[in-house]
Amino acid sequence: MPSTVLAVFALCMLTGTASPAQAQSRNNYGAIAVSPSTGYYGWSYDYPSYVAAEAAAVTNCITHGGASDCDSKISWRNGCGALSTSRNFYGYGSGASPAAAKSRAMANNPEPATIEHWNCTSGYTL
Repeated sequence: MPSTVLAVFALCMLTGTASPAQAQSRNNYGAIAVSPSTGYYGWSYDYPSYVAAEAAAVTNCITHGGASDCDSKISWRNGCGALSTSRNFYGYGSGASPAAAKSRAMANNPEPATIEHWNCTSGYTL
């Protein structure tokens, strides 16, 4: 009888460490990097961490733009990011949907701007 109680206790401890929602959730990270000297940009999505997503966006910017001054400007988890451009500025935004990210990128640009790029991770919601 004591071994049965011990087995039930152990099972409860193991199953109690993570709820089913936590056990099944997966975080996906994305980022956008920009080269201020050239205007080239790079992006990433579905990486396992902020650091990995930012590094991939910088690498993408350098590889496709050939600029050495690419820098990660915005990163997000389970959502979307956007880049707006105007004559003199860049604006960045993130949100739970493409519309939210685009709206924030436009609001963060002090001049009349357009959306240059946006992308989402696999875990974003509408």
